[in-house]
Amino acid sequence: MNKRLKRLQAALPKAKIKGLLLRVNESGQSTQPNNQNVLYLSGFGGSTAVVLVTADKALIVADARYWARCKIEAKQFELVKIERGNKVSGAINQALAIAGLTAKSKVGFESHRLPHQIWQDWQKDLKATLVATTGLVEELRQYKEAGEIAQLRAACKATSKVYEEVVALMQPGMTENDIAFEIDMRLRKHGAVDNSFSSIVASGPNSAIPHHATGERKLKSGEPVVMDFGGVFCGGYCSDITRTVFVPGKAPTAKMKEIYNIVLAANQAARKALKPGIMYRDYDKVARDYIQEKGYGKYFSHGLGHSLGLEAHDPFDYEHAPLDVGAVFTDEPGIYIDGVGGVRIEDDLVVTTAGAERLTMAPYWKF
Repeated sequence: MNKRLKRLQAALPKAKIKGLLLRVNESGQSTQPNNQNVLYLSGFGGSTAVVLVTADKALIVADARYWARCKIEAKQFELVKIERGNKVSGAINQALAIAGLTAKSKVGFESHRLPHQIWQDWQKDLKATLVATTGLVEELRQYKEAGEIAQLRAACKATSKVYEEVVALMQPGMTENDIAFEIDMRLRKHGAVDNSFSSIVASGPNSAIPHHATGERKLKSGEPVVMDFGGVFCGGYCSDITRTVFVPGKAPTAKMKEIYNIVLAANQAARKALKPGIMYRDYDKVARDYIQEKGYGKYFSHGLGHSLGLEAHDPFDYEHAPLDVGAVFTDEPGIYIDGVGGVRIEDDLVVTTAGAERLTMAPYWKF
């Protein structure tokens, strides 16, 4: 945490600000907080707080629900308490004063993460000159440290075990929701504290919908089932895996076998090409060109992958930043044909000096 703080503190003068305010609050849709920058910088994993970082200070503002956790998780941050019945803005002003900032001090806020109503309140109440910023912490999060990679590796190992357990249970007559329940239950069994996202189970014709809404459709022998899922594990790091399998009892069609083998080869070609310094567009192009050469280019309808870390879609400057050592990316080509079916195969990869290391070791389908 100290190294991360120093890197952010060094970025403040370049942004022409004396400090940066970061706010995290319940999203209302998940147990995950809506701003993982706070966790990244401080270690605090609760759902409500405001952090202030200046050139020589690090403070965290929280209410009584989180005082004990702040002391344990955010040890390098000075705790400023929001007393019951008092306004949050009053405690933030207290933090600003402790940091030696005044109404004329330029203090940044994360404009892409702060609701408009809260910004209006801050403009009115805070004793500082607010300056909109974007991406100051996200830039730091693009390349993972050794400890982060170790946590991602452990998350992917557990998630791969979940896949192997669930695919062994799959039978005709089970519903997509049955499979999703087994996935979610076993993620918890293997240490997940939450889902990275809602588990996707897409069977038969639904497999041609890249982000199908899992439902009550019953599985039939021989048809494809796309399973896309992941967990959030202790420490906050996510996994994200997709495997396409075929329901036992009948052999899949020749067309589905062909599609599967093309997607798997595209996945492997992209992994081989993922070396330090490659740009995302070139990484994407390797798999896309292969699928195009096989005559299915128009059926690969989404990007090859995304950054992975404290979020399933972790921040990354896809246009300008190279996929250098420490970048963690998914590799998930797919082919989706209405009326036939779809295949997606996704692995999580970390860029090393020697190339890509595969973190998701779940086996591929064998015909």
